Amino acid sequence: MLKRSPSPILSFVALILVSLACNTPGSVSTLPSVQIQSPLPGDTIPLDEPFIVSAVATDTSGPGIARIELFVNGDSIKIIDAPAGPQDVFDVALAWTPTEEGDATLTVVAYRPDGSPSPAAAISVEVVGMSLDPTLTNSPSPSETPPTSDSPLIPTSSETITGRIIVDANIRSGAGPFCDIIGGVKIGETINLLEYSADRRWFKTDYDGKIGWIFASSVAPNGNTSQIPFGNEIGCKGCGDTVCNLDETCDSCPGDCGVCCGNGVCQPEYGEDCGTCASDCGACCGNGQCEPGRGESCSACELDCGSCCGNGVCEPNLNETCATCGQDCGSCCGNGLCESGQGESCSTCAKDCGACCGNGLCESGRGETCSSCSKDCGSCPTEEPTNQP
Repeated sequence: MLKRSPSPILSFVALILVSLACNTPGSVSTLPSVQIQSPLPGDTIPLDEPFIVSAVATDTSGPGIARIELFVNGDSIKIIDAPAGPQDVFDVALAWTPTEEGDATLTVVAYRPDGSPSPAAAISVEVVGMSLDPTLTNSPSPSETPPTSDSPLIPTSSETITGRIIVDANIRSGAGPFCDIIGGVKIGETINLLEYSADRRWFKTDYDGKIGWIFASSVAPNGNTSQIPFGNEIGCKGCGDTVCNLDETCDSCPGDCGVCCGNGVCQPEYGEDCGTCASDCGACCGNGQCEPGRGESCSACELDCGSCCGNGVCEPNLNETCATCGQDCGSCCGNGLCESGQGESCSTCAKDCGACCGNGLCESGRGETCSSCSKDCGSCPTEEPTNQP
């Protein structure tokens, strides 16, 4: 079995955790990302034979990927620096020759120029000490697959520009970092540069009788690059190639075309409406339909459901009272409570506050006099009879 050294693993984990914890003011909030494209988890790897670990790192919202590092069981095995400076997409082929049998954990980390790392991508593989059928692995080794007799090399003219490989690199089926890997090349090899991709980030080349694409920063052209024609190829014409192709939509391939909700277009055919995507379709409240299923009610959306006052139900939880909504809660006068705060008094609501006459106050403002309310104002004075001579 492969021997594991605890201290390098602990040091490796500590390095990643400490780096991730550093978030200085003004730094980019999102982290770079990296994924291992081959081998796949659980693949069998031959002992003592060169093997390629293919990975793609992206940092579209940051300063770019400066280097990628491969760890095996926590030990650093390979570091590849971006040859042309930090890249927002960095496609690499990391060479590794396993020397011990057993389970092995492959970990890849991408770094920005300041050393801040991506979250680690890790898989487990099995190293076995025997010669394997190449079909058992998913990673073709660079320059190891001979051309087949029925696939002749693409003829090139004397004017074809060549390029020297400056970093181990993958050859892919299309001009995109997520296209299938069909092979690879090693540092120092020379390839033909047939054309640029539409985004000028990939070179088309002939590889073992097939057309393939290589990341442009992995190659140093040997001639005048102005002689390399510009093509219109980009991506690998499939969901996941980071290009929204004509047959793809936000619904069928959000990874390439972006999510539907938030694109400014209300698309009912993709299940969007005011309830599922208010940012595109607008708020449900105000569309003229009272929709209880969407949580609308007279209190939540008066525009659609109307005023709560007048629905025949006195709802104290909605602040309805006899004072705020007599239609539903009835008149305050007659409820047995003399509520001065509601404007009730003996003159406005004798039912609740009692008659004014008899309260011990002669209130002329309420029309009380000795003749109308002797209880409060006293008896009126009687006139003395006059004596006639």
